[in-house]
Amino acid sequence: MVEVKNLSFSYKEKLILSNASFCIKDATITSFYSPSGSGKSTIAKLLTGILLPSSGEIFLYGKLLSSKNHYDRKNGLKIQMVYQNPTSSFDSEQKLISSIIELIKYHKLCTKEQRSEYIKEFATSLNIDQDILNHLPTQISGGEAQRIALMKALMLKPKVLILDEATSMLDVSTQANVIALVKRKINELGGSILLITHDKALSECLSDQIYTIKQNKIEEYK
Repeated sequence: MVEVKNLSFSYKEKLILSNASFCIKDATITSFYSPSGSGKSTIAKLLTGILLPSSGEIFLYGKLLSSKNHYDRKNGLKIQMVYQNPTSSFDSEQKLISSIIELIKYHKLCTKEQRSEYIKEFATSLNIDQDILNHLPTQISGGEAQRIALMKALMLKPKVLILDEATSMLDVSTQANVIALVKRKINELGGSILLITHDKALSECLSDQIYTIKQNKIEEYK
């Protein structure tokens, strides 16, 4: 599904990644496990076009997604990311339901008549009480905010969902349960999960494939 070839990235002359190659297969969970500051989040930002590589290429379904001077934004919508701080996905002065409806309208995800059922489908898949959606982001817990941020990302029906420490506000058993729910839903959509984590136990428990970063190089973790 995703193929990364000879990817390098430097920031202010500091080398972060060097000649990195890896792939993400269909219907799998792939993890990047390594300590904080090793470059894991940089990979997520390169895949989503927040950053462009210094050299190398990223392909999605065989089509060029990103290179030094290029990012295919339309194709890039198939890759969505949920961040460690879920409240960054919401307007603090806007009810959650309004934010979700705006997303649906902007991307034309369904008709007005289908909207209620569309929201219900994704809320139910993540065990979200729909009454919570009538609150402001500041009125719900961090764990609830993470579930709703996951819901918003899934509503775009991505082929790759990147979770950048995105369940860190939950305890270990709850993290596993939430990721299992997400995996079930994204498998229905024909997609895969990329898990960015420093939690070794979580990556070993959930992943089909694990990579790590050592001295700016990407290695398969064994």
